[in-house]
Amino acid sequence: METFTWEQIDETSYYDCLLDYSHAELTRLVAERGFKSIHADRLFAALHRGDHDDPTLFDRLQLPKPMLALLNSDDAPKRSPFQRIEAFPSNDGSVKYLYHLPNGAQIESVFMPFKNRNTFCISSQVGCAMGCTFCATGAMGFRKHLSAGEIVGQVLHMRLRHPNPRGQTTRFNVVFMGMGEPLHNLNNVMKTVDLLTDPHGLVLSERDIAVSTSGLVPKIEQMASYKKRPHLMVSIAATNDGNRSSIMPVNRAYNLEKLLACLERYPLRRRERIMLSYVVIAGVNDRDEDIAALLAMSQRFPSMINLIPMNEHELSPGMQEPEEKRLQRMYQTLLDAGAFATIRRSRGRDVAGACGQLTTQYERKAATQKGATPSPGTPV
Repeated sequence: METFTWEQIDETSYYDCLLDYSHAELTRLVAERGFKSIHADRLFAALHRGDHDDPTLFDRLQLPKPMLALLNSDDAPKRSPFQRIEAFPSNDGSVKYLYHLPNGAQIESVFMPFKNRNTFCISSQVGCAMGCTFCATGAMGFRKHLSAGEIVGQVLHMRLRHPNPRGQTTRFNVVFMGMGEPLHNLNNVMKTVDLLTDPHGLVLSERDIAVSTSGLVPKIEQMASYKKRPHLMVSIAATNDGNRSSIMPVNRAYNLEKLLACLERYPLRRRERIMLSYVVIAGVNDRDEDIAALLAMSQRFPSMINLIPMNEHELSPGMQEPEEKRLQRMYQTLLDAGAFATIRRSRGRDVAGACGQLTTQYERKAATQKGATPSPGTPV
């Protein structure tokens, strides 16, 4: 039998971890070396449905001894993409996780429990190139794209740490609203969608997955061409180009009209709506004329407006959350006009895990040294 090796299948992809392999890639690699496809089925299912980091996992799969020996060899891909994981539990029941990557980089994700579902808010990049001024991740700048294995690994870890309570049918959904601009890393994000929806793995529906973007028009158009598409969420945060360009630099490349025209063309499934995320910043985008303009935008295509009060943090000095009275007025005005609207109450604020607060310890430490108050949270 030919020697089984773990060479890269695609030089533009990452294959340092077993979670980086799709079912098709794993099946092809196994078959080319003389093993049966059923062995790839067992391996893929065990990695995605069980504890992929369990050192005894492979021994229970009834695999051929030569294949088992190779899986346990020193030169085989790692079982986990993470070197170390820290947990920061919040008083509201959510948990922020800090994942340490082998190259020294760090990413954060958040588990959020709700009555009928659990939500996993995951990261797609280390840092972010978009530079949105209300977002702590944007202050980091861009460091690297995460591989599909590094992305899906966050989901699999949180699923193991937070299983459904016995007797309950609570499902979980996945939102790409952590660190990074998901569409900047579109290939690996969409590969992650394939991994999460694979019938040999978790069998999530693409409707259980949502991707948030700052408005990369060409990438939105590219995502529209995929057969499996997650829900689309778009961060608006301002209702005119001048204001939006000042807080979301992406608007200088793809202004509001280009973005809205793109969303008008975006293919939607039956009863599907595009989520318009609107971070409300006191004195910046909470005027009456902003509400009217936001309403007009939402009427151009099937949509839902998600008002998100600004979560203050040390990396966006001077930006403040709106008064509750003002937020409620915005919300009620939208409802009275017939818009589908919600207010997202962020979870994990006491451990700096709320929307817009995710960053690495390096940046938080640097901000603290400059006199800012450090975010609380003790690892467990």
